[in-house]
Order: sequence, then C-alpha cells, then structure tokens
Amino acid sequence: MTGQPGGPQPSASPRQPMGQQAGQGAGMEVFSTFIRMEESARHAETVEELRHIMVNDLRRLFHFEQAALIIGDGRSESARLEAVSGVALVEAEAPFVAWMNRAARHLMAREDAGETHPVSSDMLPAREQAEWAEWLHPQTLWCPLKTKDGMVLGALLLTRNHPWPQAETVMLDRIADCYAYAWRALAGPRRRWRRPTARRWLLLAVLAVLVAALAAPIRQSALAPAEIVAIAPLAVSAPLDGVIARFKVRPNQPVIAGQVLFEFDDTNLRNQVAVSERALAVAQAELRQVTQGAMIDRKQAGQVALSENQVRLRQTELDYARALAARIAVTAERDGVAVFTDENEWIGRPVVTGQRILQIADPSHTELSVAVPVRDAIVLTPGAAIDLFLDVEPLVRRSATLASASYEAEMTPAGVLSYRVRADFPSDQPAPRIGLQGTAKIYGERVPLALYLFRRPLSTLRQTIGF
Repeated sequence: MTGQPGGPQPSASPRQPMGQQAGQGAGMEVFSTFIRMEESARHAETVEELRHIMVNDLRRLFHFEQAALIIGDGRSESARLEAVSGVALVEAEAPFVAWMNRAARHLMAREDAGETHPVSSDMLPAREQAEWAEWLHPQTLWCPLKTKDGMVLGALLLTRNHPWPQAETVMLDRIADCYAYAWRALAGPRRRWRRPTARRWLLLAVLAVLVAALAAPIRQSALAPAEIVAIAPLAVSAPLDGVIARFKVRPNQPVIAGQVLFEFDDTNLRNQVAVSERALAVAQAELRQVTQGAMIDRKQAGQVALSENQVRLRQTELDYARALAARIAVTAERDGVAVFTDENEWIGRPVVTGQRILQIADPSHTELSVAVPVRDAIVLTPGAAIDLFLDVEPLVRRSATLASASYEAEMTPAGVLSYRVRADFPSDQPAPRIGLQGTAKIYGERVPLALYLFRRPLSTLRQTIGF
C-alpha cells in the first residue's frame, strides 16, 4: 500500500466541526460545499474516481482523522476494504487491511448495518477488540451506502477523537445516499434473484439438456495406426555365416516349395572344400605310408591308428565344407508369397546363422495388427469391434474383431510406446493384401459423454499435478 493507513494520527489541519461552522453563520457556505460534493460524485466517470472522492472529499465538510470505504454488495461475507483516505493504493497483505476486512464482515452482519450509528470495539469479537486502539480512534461512525430499495452496498467508516453531533450525521446520511446512487450507476446493479422469465427458462432448459447430454452413455473409442500382416508366416533365416550374392525372387512375388529364393557368395566355401580335399589327400597318403612301413618295422604299427584318425578327421571336415556349399542356394519350404523390403538392402551384406532374411506368407490368411499408443489406450476386451480405413481406400470401411492385446507396451519403429493389438477379419470377406496400412478405430466400453470428451485432458492433468 502506498502509505500506511490506520492508527490514530493527528490531523494535519484541524478544522472546526460543520455544526459549529453553521452556528457561526456559515450555513450558505456549508450548503454550497455540500452541493459541489454531490456534483463531484454524480460527475465521476469511473469507479476509481468515485472511490477517491468518497474517502477524500468529505474533509471539505467534516473533520475526521481517517475515512475508509467498505464494499459488500449487500453480503456480509463479501465485505472488504476498498479505499482509505490519503492512500492511493490499498495493499491486500497490509495488517491494517486484513484487520479492517475482518471487522467489516462483523459490522456488515449486524442488524443495524443499514443505519448510521457510532461503532465501538465491543461490537467486534475479542480478537478484533484487542487491535481496535491500534487502528481506529474512539469516536468512529458507521455510515451505510444504501440504495432506494434498501440494499446496503457498503459503508463509510469515519474515525476521530471527538463525538459526532446529530447535525453531522444527518448531513452524512444525505451525502452517503448520493454516493450510493453514483456507485450503483457506475458499478452496475447487483445481481439479485428474479423470477425466471421465458428467456431464463429457455437458458435453464438448454443447460439441463447439456448436463443430460454429458451424462449420456457413449461408446469409447481410440484411433491408432494399423497394418495388414500375415498369419503365422514362415521365417526364412540364413543357414550359415556369409554374404548374400543374389536374390532369385522379388518382394511380394509368389513362390512354390523348392524354388530358390537367394544364394550366398560361394568363394570362401569353394576354397574351404578344396582345402579340405587336399588335407584329406595328404592324410590318406600318410596313412598308406605308415601302413607300408608297419609291415617292415613293427615299431611303426602304433602310428597306423593315429593316421587313420587323421584321415577320418579330414573326411569330416570335407563333408562339413561340402554340406555348407550345398546350402549356398536357399529354397522355399512351402508355397506362398516372399515378403521382404528390397533385395538391394541384402545383396553384399554379411549375415550370421539364424538371421531372418524374409518371410513366406499365405496371402489368403491375413490379420490386422494395430499399434495403440499408450496415451490413447482404452480398456480392450476380446471380441471388441474394430473399423479399418486403409490408406489406399479411405472411403471404404472394413470390419474386424479384436483377437488379442499385449499386456506390455513396446516401442514401435516410429518411436511411439504402444500396445500391440491383433484382430481377425470376417471369413466371408476377401482378405486385404499384406503390407497395406491405414487407421483403425477400436471400440471399448460405454462411458458418459463427459468422460469421452475430457478423458485425455483429465489424464494429462492427473499426470501433471498428481492427484
């Protein structure tokens, strides 16, 4: 607050009470001053200007130490300090303001709040009584701002050290009536309950319809990206470590059982077979030499068994090398469609044993795979209805039935934490092509429309503030 209101303070320029001035023959001057004060109030253009006039212009006629404007709009619980004489701005946290707000609510709740009367500390609770002498003077006057229909908008609280004569209270009643009229004209009439008109009944009816609509049950749903995938496709993996040399099929090409799918580079394998053959020949020659020597020198008979083991070892190595060489060409184990991305991504790339290269799928056995983001997840039950809108045919609605949903969320290639949902297509409808993508609308339980509309905002709010 600019300045510190409250507390007994001496008057800067003591003035003789209005009643004494009138008694000394200054009646016309007092009346003229009163007319100018009413004129100032009626000509105020803003509430702020009128508020300043109400607490400061009274010094032109009355002598007091301090004036406070209390506004309550006719309700004691809303009474508050609005303005103080000699202070430009009222700070809500100031001790004087806090005390005045508490005291104003008690004074506004009294039965005589609509009448001008002196105020004393015994009209307040014990807590406020203890601080009375700190903020107000002994002679304090309550002057209500009352409209013509008897509504008390607030009051002027004037405090000083000497009593208030009846002449001054009568004059204050008159000027307070003018202030109340001007305040209501600028601030607008207080809203009071009136008998509902046809327009109000219409508004109430519309409000009731909206409330009823928000409570109406509606089927919950969620939108998520979807893709057509094969049911139980056969994975074709690398049978050995090596480098893929060439593909014999193209993506999505139909294949039959026994057809070559791709081939490995056989350079290392051919060299390994040749080396194994040479090693076997050397081992066989050593075996023959040891066998012939054993016929002459029985001491070499013990080397025959060792040479025979070397021959068997080299034979095993050769058989293994030939077996690997036989796996250079990978063939399809069943009929279907070769499902992979691009052959150029694999040619020349080193692969390890067991690494999946492609899939062989039956194009007539497909299902729907849906990635439901965690933030859009709803309660899902097997058998729930799903509508599919493929990107290639956005105007066609396809139906599916939820078969299963994963318990744990996983990260999709797009970097979104999602639940994996699988759905079956009706048997009487043609299966969509594998690889097609679109948007799936998954239906859940019925919930009130309010929850359907505000589910995500409520979830975000709960995650933010944690209630």
